[in-house]
Amino acid sequence: MKIVRITTLLDFGGQERKYLSFTEDKTLLKHEYVFAAIGHGGNAEKILQERGFDVTVFNNNPAITNLKNIWVLYKWFRKVKPDVVHTAAAEANFHGVIAARLAGVKIVVAEEIGLPNHSPVARFVFRFVYKFVKKVICVSKAVNDFLIAIKELPSEKGIVIYNPVSKPMFFKKHLTDAFTIVCVGRLETVKNQQLLIKAFAQLENKESRLLLVGDGRTRTALEQMIKEFNLEHRVVITGFSETPEFFLSQAHLFVLPSLSEGFGIAVVEAMQQGLPCLCSNVGGIPEFIEEGLTGWLFDPNQEGELTKKLNVISKLSLSELEAVGAAAKAYANNRFTSEKYVTHLENFYEALL
Repeated sequence: MKIVRITTLLDFGGQERKYLSFTEDKTLLKHEYVFAAIGHGGNAEKILQERGFDVTVFNNNPAITNLKNIWVLYKWFRKVKPDVVHTAAAEANFHGVIAARLAGVKIVVAEEIGLPNHSPVARFVFRFVYKFVKKVICVSKAVNDFLIAIKELPSEKGIVIYNPVSKPMFFKKHLTDAFTIVCVGRLETVKNQQLLIKAFAQLENKESRLLLVGDGRTRTALEQMIKEFNLEHRVVITGFSETPEFFLSQAHLFVLPSLSEGFGIAVVEAMQQGLPCLCSNVGGIPEFIEEGLTGWLFDPNQEGELTKKLNVISKLSLSELEAVGAAAKAYANNRFTSEKYVTHLENFYEALL
């Protein structure tokens, strides 16, 4: 069976990391897979090619309004002749589903990777598009429930398949006496690092450190904020790292302050390292962070709540932090492996035939 997995970009990001986790052990895959991106490629494109997969990058403007993408994909699907087309992310869901159905692909699956902030018109459009798919994979129960609530998705079409997380790379733990917080993620408004910097500035422990691992469009604004709070010697923006585990190994606590998350793959990666996590209570995160057991939750719209929890957690003993981290690691390792994801997804494809 030939399966096309197409998304918007193949560079850096949660969807790309999912593809890399899916393909990290090629011997697990029973079917032929082709990967594609409507927009640009990059890091994920290169790695998938190195692993021996057929990858096509169209380098088009992926915007939904760029309807020529449908024609381009239609011709490509006619040439490739896939048995299944599996789209992911809004732009790929729109263009890919329509093009695949026009090309005569019998099994089309879409995937929602987050909580879409759609206008009434967009909701109508995607409600129409999803009429032409067999199923819509949702990366968490929260995403599935949200799509049903806004009437984009009939309840019988949604299925929850959690993201996989690659086998972790471990670095030797290197903790200093300074309480160290790490946050891994793109520097974008929705990731809400600005809230974390504000809360960190109010932390009672003035010897604490903060590592922001990632890059993106808000970097300049975040650097300015760090200067305004006189935190240059305590807060470091590392830029993008292919081995965020190195920075996780230096931290006592992982914090994810996102305003919206479909799943929260960076959280699971931190849990795999045995790192206790303090995360916003959005999207799928509360489905695997249990307050006080595998981590802690807070409202990302409440700066005071984050500051309060940071102050409490920073006063915990190392053994108390390690106990929460151990529970988180056990939970993640039992549920989010690439092996389980591959088995679940391929069984899902086969059931649709």
